[in-house]
Amino acid sequence: MPGVAGGRTRRDTNQGGGTTVTARSSRATGVALVVAGAAVLAAVVALVMTSGSAHRKVATDPRVTAVTPMTSSARRIDDTAIEAPPPPPAPPEPWPVLDRLERALAAERLYGKVTIRGGAVEVRSSFCEEARVQALVDGALADLRAVGAATVACVAPHGAVVFRRTL
Repeated sequence: MPGVAGGRTRRDTNQGGGTTVTARSSRATGVALVVAGAAVLAAVVALVMTSGSAHRKVATDPRVTAVTPMTSSARRIDDTAIEAPPPPPAPPEPWPVLDRLERALAAERLYGKVTIRGGAVEVRSSFCEEARVQALVDGALADLRAVGAATVACVAPHGAVVFRRTL
């Protein structure tokens, strides 16, 4: 053993155990850290300097002029006589009705996923053959018709249509 040389002599305390590693910090490691820090600092400065520069260019560009809207007195007389018909009102959002039907199915433990594509509503469930699912779907037909649905189909997980209702 290294510490047992000739009796009671002074032990060598510089010897490490089996798991210690003595490594000196090299100059290359320090230089690499300094270079990496400088690169990060340069990137941050470049980001701060270039952010928002497009907005400042447009605001200070003398070639860009503001457009003023036409006043009502500048309209031609012919424009007042021709009025476009108002657009038809958009149908209401179908998602509240679909969510309500999904929650009604879940409350009865007849879980299903309700989706709409165009005018076709699809109820995807393993319980399409159950009479209670058909009753819940029939109860929601008026609401589904109001949101623009044309058909409702209950589809089994393997893809077969179990029943279809036309609105």
